[in-house]
Amino acid sequence: MRIHPRFSYNGIPAHEIASFIEGTFPEWERPAILFMREWLNAEETIEVQTSGSSGEPTVWRTGKSALEASASMTANFFHRYSGTSALLVLPATYIAGKMMLVRAMTQGWSLTSIMPSAQPLSTLKQPFDFAAFTPMQLVELNDDQLKLLAQFGTVIVGGAAVSDALRERLISYCDNTYETYGMAETLSHIAVRRLSGQNMPFEALEGVQLSIDTEHRLQISAPHLLPEIIQTQDVVELLSPSAFYYRGRYDRMINSGGVKLFSEAIEKKIEPYMDRPYHISSLPDDILGRRLVLYIESEVPIEEKKLKERITVALDRYEVPKEIIVVQTLERTSSGKIKQIRH
Repeated sequence: MRIHPRFSYNGIPAHEIASFIEGTFPEWERPAILFMREWLNAEETIEVQTSGSSGEPTVWRTGKSALEASASMTANFFHRYSGTSALLVLPATYIAGKMMLVRAMTQGWSLTSIMPSAQPLSTLKQPFDFAAFTPMQLVELNDDQLKLLAQFGTVIVGGAAVSDALRERLISYCDNTYETYGMAETLSHIAVRRLSGQNMPFEALEGVQLSIDTEHRLQISAPHLLPEIIQTQDVVELLSPSAFYYRGRYDRMINSGGVKLFSEAIEKKIEPYMDRPYHISSLPDDILGRRLVLYIESEVPIEEKKLKERITVALDRYEVPKEIIVVQTLERTSSGKIKQIRH
């Protein structure tokens, strides 16, 4: 598969990559090395997998040309072409990390890869033209790290929703950060929105056409990525074939007494009042059909009455949980996301 002559990986130039990746490497670097080996082989397809955030992880093969097309979309949108200095702090096990490698290899970027961690900026001294992070990697940045991040050319944040608290921290220092929308099935993001804008909608990348079904679930047409229309479970407010507001997962929508509630939106509203992991779900109810429930991960008892009083001020009338359930452990996916609780 094509590798741009200006590509480099941790200082290793493109013409030496093939021999370099046949060596031995620390465990944290192996996913990236294995992916580059697979990219360079004679196969026209390559393996990708979902994170498993809404079910069991799924593995399938897709054309390398589709990954290359996705890389070009991002490079064109952000005007990041050959010579771009880029930072890889995401594991190449999943599509976000794989796509950073594909962008670098096909667009001629100079890629620096460091061990993925919860605080990758703690060891950095210089900015980069382009970098991708998960929200978790940015929530605990100190002022000096935020000042460094502000010197980056473009920062994209994805893999989970950006909380209001994180958004406010980022835009207080940076005007270079973008939230992304996408999934493994779309080969990374197909839409972005600038965080510094006031309630900006997601804007589709070039070549992507959007529509909705009768339940307002987003449908994505991107023939250069996949030949068929991608039917998502994401409920959106569609503004045009290229712009939308995200409202929540259809499979996490709770119909309680005829009122449709989006658990993700509720979780985002109460986040400033929570000091431990939590999850909004529902239980069967004889009167309401489903009643809203707040699950909290804690090994010690909590003062449920005081907590309910705190979160109620941030919620609409029907969004207030009918019950708070404390559990010792909330189940997580292999990528660290809290799994949905279904009853």
